[in-house]
Amino acid sequence: MKRVPFAAVMAISWICCAQAADDAAQWRKVDPENLVLIETKYGTTAVELAPAFAPKHVERLKALIRAHFYDGLSFYRVIEGFVAQGGAGEDTASTAAKPKDAAKSEQWPPLTREFEHPTSKGFTALGSPDLFARRTGHVDGFPVGRDRKSKTEWLIHCPGTFAFARDNAPDTATTEFYVVIGEAPRRLDRNLSAFGRVIDGMQYLQKLERGDPAVDNGVIADPAKQDKIVRMRIAADIAPSERPAYEVMRTDTKSFAAWKANKKNPAPGFYLRQPPAILDICLAPVPSRKAAAP
Repeated sequence: MKRVPFAAVMAISWICCAQAADDAAQWRKVDPENLVLIETKYGTTAVELAPAFAPKHVERLKALIRAHFYDGLSFYRVIEGFVAQGGAGEDTASTAAKPKDAAKSEQWPPLTREFEHPTSKGFTALGSPDLFARRTGHVDGFPVGRDRKSKTEWLIHCPGTFAFARDNAPDTATTEFYVVIGEAPRRLDRNLSAFGRVIDGMQYLQKLERGDPAVDNGVIADPAKQDKIVRMRIAADIAPSERPAYEVMRTDTKSFAAWKANKKNPAPGFYLRQPPAILDICLAPVPSRKAAAP
């Protein structure tokens, strides 16, 4: 048998280690304190929170989860191509069937709006025009819109965006949340407080029972048909050996730049008429992946 020189083996090992280290540098670990797990009978959906964009709403959501507020409640308003809304069902037809849940929501006073905030560091521009924002890009993997005149930025309503619902008055969000499960409803940008995005398990939300948008605005009238929230947890509250771990691709790296360029110029050998090198922000969800437990 032919022997491989020891020096060659060491060189190969060094290259492999260097490649692994380089790959790891392209990703950031999701803070378990900002990782929400939504459990339904279909599976677990992972949501990363963005406290910098709506700190009071994030604080409220964590308090609700740690008080087990959502456990046993349901996704009571689910509209195909739009959103899945969960919670106690306050101010909807479903409230009549859940008086205790409605009363429970009174313990949580309305929050002041957090629709946008001053621009921050770490913004990676997408480099394509947008109909709803002067500039779009990413901050820590979250889709963001920016306005240079007002010097503000906000999370964009892309598929998977997590936000709090409200009444017509702007400062009325309390406990009800929604996740965008359809096409991007960009008209909601800067009109509701968005502060997270799904990074895994979107397929489970797509299985939720739908309501009829023409009847009670999509609320599912029969509680028996509403899909239950088995429980919601914050990953930091789970033992390190048992909690799931995730990583999100960093947007300030060459890997992301290459990924973005590939999205803008797809399969050049396929198209007879090459499309323009323009990328919609909601068609560029930053990649995420499961990681080894710490």
